[in-house]
Amino acid sequence: MPTLNGAWRTIRRFITRTNAPVALDPETGRAGDVRWRNDTPETVHTGNNRLHGFYERVREQVLETQRNSELVMQEEMRKERRAKRKALTLLMRLLNPEQRQEFRKSRYFHVVGGSSGNRYRIRAAMFANIDVLCANGRVKHRLCAHPTGDVPVYDMMAAQMLHLQDPVTEQRFLQQANVHPALSDDRVHARSAWIA
Repeated sequence: MPTLNGAWRTIRRFITRTNAPVALDPETGRAGDVRWRNDTPETVHTGNNRLHGFYERVREQVLETQRNSELVMQEEMRKERRAKRKALTLLMRLLNPEQRQEFRKSRYFHVVGGSSGNRYRIRAAMFANIDVLCANGRVKHRLCAHPTGDVPVYDMMAAQMLHLQDPVTEQRFLQQANVHPALSDDRVHARSAWIA
């Protein structure tokens, strides 16, 4: 508490622009400002005006910082949207017409492995988005392999598709991918689609 009292006295002196001597307060025995109780009304009024000016300057700085932060966030959001649009355009150019139609309808597309002939379903998701399919369409397991860093999901899907379709890179991709079990709803959905 004495530290706060000292800070308050320093701020008060700054506002009233006085260099009053520091002395012991007769009531508390602590160091205090002698002029604290003897301020004239004019000094108090001047101090209040200075305090109000100080408050206004601080308020303007805070508002300016907030405006700058909002502008930076808006610019970052614009860049992110631009990157997603470019990534989606690239992905759509890489897909054949059948895959493109499937992606527009269901947000996933199928790919046949370049060397293995396995069927893969690549979904628009950031985690474990590659389903390895059985001959009957059921999901065997899921794969998770994506680049590090902040990469748009459509760029990631395009890279996964290119790796899986290429006979040279498919096996290397499968060795590096993390394998996850199929979800129970994947199995149910696959069976109902297979039966229908």
